[in-house]
Amino acid sequence: MKRSLDYTFTTNYADHRQNIHSFWERINGHRNERFFDSFYAGNPAGEPFLGLCYDDERLVGQENYLPQEVSCAGSLYRSAMGVNTLVDPDYRLFHGVFAKLCRLTTDELAQRTDLLFAYANEESKKYYLKYFNWKITAKVGVYKKITNASGLNAESVLSFVRPGKRHADLRLDLVSRFSSELLDPVLERYRLSAPHAYFHKTAAFLNWKFLNNLHYQTIGYQIVAGDRVCGYCVTYDTGGERKILDIQVEGDNPELFRKAISHLSRLASEQGIQRLVIYATPDAWYEPLLRKMVFLKRWEIDFITHAFAENLPETGWVVHCGDFDMF
Repeated sequence: MKRSLDYTFTTNYADHRQNIHSFWERINGHRNERFFDSFYAGNPAGEPFLGLCYDDERLVGQENYLPQEVSCAGSLYRSAMGVNTLVDPDYRLFHGVFAKLCRLTTDELAQRTDLLFAYANEESKKYYLKYFNWKITAKVGVYKKITNASGLNAESVLSFVRPGKRHADLRLDLVSRFSSELLDPVLERYRLSAPHAYFHKTAAFLNWKFLNNLHYQTIGYQIVAGDRVCGYCVTYDTGGERKILDIQVEGDNPELFRKAISHLSRLASEQGIQRLVIYATPDAWYEPLLRKMVFLKRWEIDFITHAFAENLPETGWVVHCGDFDMF
């Protein structure tokens, strides 16, 4: 039976926190407070955008977004990442909750952002593409490098090819927090000079999304050449693999990048990690370097967007694993 439902758009996570947690538990069978609290609170880029559907006081649908900045050719744009779209199974037929939430959030965010983006599951993606004018902006390749042999097979042999090493003129300094004083000038110079589109972060944003994250236990490094900070990287270990969630080197310098990846490969090998994983779009400046360092492309994921601004590019994006919410 069709019921009268209430739809609301808000940025107040605190007021709806308990309902969001209870809704997630009702649908998925477990609570996930650490995930939601890590991503929905404390974002230096702004409060989350929440599209919510209530049946009386019962939350039955949500389509949420997290703000983040995009840089392209020296200019900054406002973007928001779609996360945790969910509709109660009892309300998926007849009520049109998903469609109404999408229209609600799109109308609201058209006034507040220049771009929406997401890594959606196959079911949701087909609706975003067909009915809500989203598009596949890039095919993001998932590249893996063997760092420890596991049995006698062709893949294991590759662990002996370009195995990685430390370099006297470049080091990776482990940090518990990224230094705004040291890193922000590097990130700002990069933003002003980078010709491609990418998700711009400050040290505060990196600390919030990665190093302060209660759900994902990540590791952060400041990349140091000689006596100067020239970039950063963040990694996350899962299932015998080490994912490079994000990495940036000053000026997109190929030699700095190569040495940083070589160092990470060596660390992974010494620590018993089987594979090093990194994402790259076909247009990413470092994609050819990955192949030279014996990273093999395993599959692709779709990076989908909905642009409100007309001057954002449709090609030339750099997208990392850590630009999404699921690592």
